[in-house]
Amino acid sequence: MIHLALGFLCQFLNNELNQKLGLSPATESVKTGPLGKETTADNKIHLTLIHIEEENILKNQNYYRKADPASDFYTVINPEIKINLYILFSALFDAAAYTEALRQVSFIMSILQGKNTFGQADLTGEASVLESLMVELHTQTIEQENLFWISAGHSPVPSVMYKVRLLLIQDDRMLDQVREVTGIGIDLINKM
Repeated sequence: MIHLALGFLCQFLNNELNQKLGLSPATESVKTGPLGKETTADNKIHLTLIHIEEENILKNQNYYRKADPASDFYTVINPEIKINLYILFSALFDAAAYTEALRQVSFIMSILQGKNTFGQADLTGEASVLESLMVELHTQTIEQENLFWISAGHSPVPSVMYKVRLLLIQDDRMLDQVREVTGIGIDLINKM
């Protein structure tokens, strides 16, 4: 699911950024990948997954699902996991193209300000299995950002972090099967 969400955002931003820059739709302006010492400047925006967190506020208990309407059994499954992804858009440009790096990071922010919610109608192709994505700007303190670049082993480059909200992950593994409750009563005859 994570790869589908990031792949969709990468494709969406490639289309939008190429249109703003007047480039061919086939041009790869945004790409996914890790950041590290070995990452070199290639004059592209890099989309990197930084952190995954569970959305605990919306956590459910086990729940019951009736797989067959004709049956009087329910299956018990674990609740879905709702996660948030923290992603970083980094402009890895040559030092001579620093102004272009700033320009393209600004375009990324502008695009995601204009379209920050993606519903079923927007999520096409492989991403159609996702319910929705909400993308919001996530501001870090200077200390947090500095610590990130030190731990990544990369010198700071123009970048912006976003939080992608409520990606759902569900495995349909059956934990138990329970019979439907059809009535409540007291059996007095068998108690005597």
